[in-house]
Amino acid sequence: MTLFTRLTVHHAALTVFAALALASAAQAQTDPQRVYRCPDNSYTNDLSEVKAKNCKLIDNANVSILSSPGMTPKVISSGSKEGGQKAPSQNESQAARIAPSTQKERDLEARRILEQELQQQQARLDQQIKDYNNGHPDYLPSERIAGGGVKGGEYAQRVATLKDQIAMTQANIAALQRELQKYPQ
Repeated sequence: MTLFTRLTVHHAALTVFAALALASAAQAQTDPQRVYRCPDNSYTNDLSEVKAKNCKLIDNANVSILSSPGMTPKVISSGSKEGGQKAPSQNESQAARIAPSTQKERDLEARRILEQELQQQQARLDQQIKDYNNGHPDYLPSERIAGGGVKGGEYAQRVATLKDQIAMTQANIAALQRELQKYPQ
């Protein structure tokens, strides 16, 4: 066997070994530079999970995982689902519940705040309608021109702004009324 043949055989063996090593490593490998979105709306960088779930690469993804202060983070494992997480005990689930009296107090406080905001918005609407004067508000001194004329453009713009403000306040009132319907009296 010539030197060239031995190098070729050696090179072929190394290539096969490297391909097998890469294939086995890819099955349990993660890609920290890429994030994939799966059809079940979960995100992962575990390449075996990407292939199994048919996940799609997200371009320019900056994903942050946040947890609430009172919550424990979810443990993500690529193994079986049985060993990854335990069901909360009865004491833990009872501790997470809010007492009915506490919830009632919170609902009453929320309702009081919404009613107060509704009253403020209704007073604001009354003043806006008064200022609007059926589309003919009084002229401001800055809208008058020496000699008795008026600046029609500025006046028309102010009338349009007043009309928009009335519409916005009416929308706020409607939203507050819908929100109030969610809380018992």
